[in-house]
Amino acid sequence: MLNTLARLGKYPLRIVLLLCVVLSLSTVLYIAQAPAARPAFSLAKVPPLAMGDWVFRVGTSAESRLIQTLSDSEFSHIGMIVSIQPEPLIAHATTDDDPQRPNQVLTSTLNDFIDPQLARSFAIARPRFVTEDENQRAAERVLKQLQQPFVLAERSTEHLYCTTLIADALNNMARPFQPKWQQVNAPLLSGEYLFPQAFADYPEIEWVYRSTDIQQP
Repeated sequence: MLNTLARLGKYPLRIVLLLCVVLSLSTVLYIAQAPAARPAFSLAKVPPLAMGDWVFRVGTSAESRLIQTLSDSEFSHIGMIVSIQPEPLIAHATTDDDPQRPNQVLTSTLNDFIDPQLARSFAIARPRFVTEDENQRAAERVLKQLQQPFVLAERSTEHLYCTTLIADALNNMARPFQPKWQQVNAPLLSGEYLFPQAFADYPEIEWVYRSTDIQQP
């Protein structure tokens, strides 16, 4: 990344990513429309979830599509289950899930995380290389980051976005967590970044659930 933009916390993520579309991908700029009313995802077949489960989603926004394109990724966002009762609660670093809490680490209910306004589809995976106690400690580490600012920056620079929030929480486990970082070369966005697909491709995970009712753009 250009040195002057190494820390993107003070730059709106939407602006940076849309610039990347124009300058790097040379595609027609996607103008995000508010999604039409869509039915809520059914949770009837979702099995019981566990602390530390990873929840992936395919987002509806322009930046979600760009993340998928840059990373050749199935998913555009990820969060971690940090509480089960009274309902599953997901911690994640996001820019605009909640207009009242922009650009920060926050918690969302599962229903809010997969709201059709935000998600076209979703999936849940369980890391089998992490013990229950380690998942509990990882959840506690993630919760300590609540309200910390979202910072999209390359690997060697201070950063805090959806994947690094979880990866940092899984440091110092008995079995090291070593997801594959990906090199990106685009104006205003270059360097090594960690994308949700690195988690989806990680060995020793169990896919607990994948939604089949995929919402159309």
